[in-house]
Amino acid sequence: MLFWLALWLALFWLWLLLAGDWNRTEWIAAAAAATIASFFGRRRATFRVTKAWSVPVMVVADFGILMWALVRSALRREVVRGEFVRRPFHADDAGVRAWVGLAATYSPNAYVVGFDAEREVALVHDLVRNRSSESPV
Repeated sequence: MLFWLALWLALFWLWLLLAGDWNRTEWIAAAAAATIASFFGRRRATFRVTKAWSVPVMVVADFGILMWALVRSALRREVVRGEFVRRPFHADDAGVRAWVGLAATYSPNAYVVGFDAEREVALVHDLVRNRSSESPV
């Protein structure tokens, strides 16, 4: 019960944060979306939530990495291009892939390009190679 309530509150406030509008219509929409999502989320409680808690920390760390790359690029007068990297990833559920793709893309240094379910890999672009930037992939 406590997990469901915490999930509902998190989803409710996430909706309002992303909507950017504080009126009765958005409150009702946030409550409805949070209720539906938390109902299905309760059943899928095994997805990679534990790795998602590292995302805010990595956003700050990756900002520092990007600033260092920018300074180094300006001093050397060369552009940092980055690279595409394949990472092993297995998830049968499209919702889990979507959640992991969203959480991993918050990092300013790495973003998920896509998933190949047949080969069980995720294609990620890293500006500066840092494996922890790709978390939770």
